[in-house]
Amino acid sequence: MTRAARQAGVTLAELTVVLSILVILAAFALPAGLDGWQRETVAVLADRFASAASLARATARNQRVWVHLGPRDAASGWAAGWALYTAATPRMQATPVAPGMDDVLITVSPPTVPSVDFAFTASQKGVDTLSYAPVGYSRTSNGAPLSGTLTIASGAHVRRVRINFAGRVRVCNPATDRSCGTGDDS
Repeated sequence: MTRAARQAGVTLAELTVVLSILVILAAFALPAGLDGWQRETVAVLADRFASAASLARATARNQRVWVHLGPRDAASGWAAGWALYTAATPRMQATPVAPGMDDVLITVSPPTVPSVDFAFTASQKGVDTLSYAPVGYSRTSNGAPLSGTLTIASGAHVRRVRINFAGRVRVCNPATDRSCGTGDDS
């Protein structure tokens, strides 16, 4: 066997050292990667909810129907995602979204990883669904103005989607925006 043929490969010891170094570097990179993943997940979900709320307002105004934005599943609440649907009358509580419902416009499911927490606060107690009147304003079943805030959090990252009495949507970051509020002051 020639000398060049003996030195062409790597020994088990060399391979073990290189793999150990890679594992150590990956362990240091994991927290930063997870943090970025959580930040992007929160930002994307906040934008998706804001888009759904804007679509609800536009649909109510343009089609002259009641449009509702609420939890997909009444039992699981907002953690199961949200649904945008039309109905003949205003709603204050979530309506279970079943397959084949003709009045469902969109549904959104949150990712399973990373874990995301949702908290919805409305200006009226006992309301967990935003209802948009045919004029495009968010209203309760008795016609009173309704505003709400959906707080989306994962890890250290938080976004709030605020809907005012006129039904307009704003996404804010409480870490950088002082006018964002606490989430319970809709």
